[in-house]
Amino acid sequence: MTRRAATAALVGMLLALVACGPAQRASGPTSARSNVPPNEVSGLDIPAGRIDEAVAKLDGLVAELMKTSGIPGMAVAVVHGGKTLYAKGFGIKDASKTDGPDNRVDADTVFQLASVSKSVGATVVAHEVGTHVVTWDTPVVAKLPWFELGDAYVTSHVTIADLYSHRSGLPDHAGDPLEDLGYDGQQVLQRLKYLPLAPFRISYAYTNFG
Repeated sequence: MTRRAATAALVGMLLALVACGPAQRASGPTSARSNVPPNEVSGLDIPAGRIDEAVAKLDGLVAELMKTSGIPGMAVAVVHGGKTLYAKGFGIKDASKTDGPDNRVDADTVFQLASVSKSVGATVVAHEVGTHVVTWDTPVVAKLPWFELGDAYVTSHVTIADLYSHRSGLPDHAGDPLEDLGYDGQQVLQRLKYLPLAPFRISYAYTNFG
């Protein structure tokens, strides 16, 4: 079992524990725009005590998951209603080292976020869009004048939204090999201009640099 699959399994188990009762009906759409924010409606009607009951089972679930998947260590947190109800580490950080205080995972152990960072970055950009610092249609060169791709038209027109949508035309995982060699972010971006481009905005390729 891969780490991604193991994580998905843990999330699935937790959801299965708390899922109970009919879903509440969300407020229907209005006929006109309103400045009033929509009602906050839980997708599931969770009976009192069910969250605590589910959290109490996490230690056992994590132990079983680590046993069946072979994951050496993991950290688990549960946040509900704006409060952290559970935060705990399990196992060790480095499987090549022996167990010890410096090698144990705790609630504050830092893990690589990998592509979860894309959602974090998009949230930051969305905030900047909301405060009118940029728009999703802002050309990248408006903020990074040195940015350049292999086609002059694409260079001048590619937007923030294009990069987050993976429709700039760059090939799959463009720039990743350079990062693996130790190039920093700007050094990688400055070398994207040497890569061939697929048709702009009508092709899709997953990338970490645009």
